[in-house]
Amino acid sequence: MKNTELANKLEIYFSGKQEFTTSEVTNALQEYFPGVSDHTLAWRLNQLKKEKLLFQKGRGIYTFKYKPEFSPELSLKAKRTYNKIKAVYTGKLVVWDTDLLKEIAGVELSKHWIFIGLRKEDMDSLFEDLKSSSKPVYIQPDKEIINRYILPQEAAVILTALISETPIVHVGDYHFPSIEGILVNAWFEYEQFLRPFGIEIHQLYENAFAKYNVNKSKLLRYAARRDKRKEINELLKSIE
Repeated sequence: MKNTELANKLEIYFSGKQEFTTSEVTNALQEYFPGVSDHTLAWRLNQLKKEKLLFQKGRGIYTFKYKPEFSPELSLKAKRTYNKIKAVYTGKLVVWDTDLLKEIAGVELSKHWIFIGLRKEDMDSLFEDLKSSSKPVYIQPDKEIINRYILPQEAAVILTALISETPIVHVGDYHFPSIEGILVNAWFEYEQFLRPFGIEIHQLYENAFAKYNVNKSKLLRYAARRDKRKEINELLKSIE
């Protein structure tokens, strides 16, 4: 049986399902190739992936619909800020900005805020080093500080504590949260930062899953690390 024919049969087999597991696709293959070895089934599965007839979207999760990976492009302003910080700080930095949210959400944002994640114990000393920056700098601002000082600002740098196990993407010299990390972080920053822009958290997640290959397992692992697995999983169920 040709792989194109096999893929068509599998699409019919999984009709109505957006994604399926390795176990499910292996069971389906066994129906079409009874008696063959597990090694041969694994080879068949790899051939379908190699010919782009089947796509892997997470650990042990497959789909027939291709979606690109989210490839963040840091703004020039954010790169300059990142490079300026790296000149005075040698620890690990993770950066993202409102331009990345704009790309995911598909909305125009008038503000440009840069979020810098670093070790919590280093934030005070870095804040002192950045006081002379042309952009106002804030350390993990609370709701009052955000409403009173940050929301009126067109540009700002916001220092946040880097959470261990944050999923990170390396692009050139820069470290970003992966799209899974951005979505989980957005859950925490929604009320203070996103809602004033008119970005709804439900719509942000829906757009992300519609446009990009989002690893649901990775997202939920990080959500669990931040004690929000149950709430975010409920949100994911509402957009499936």
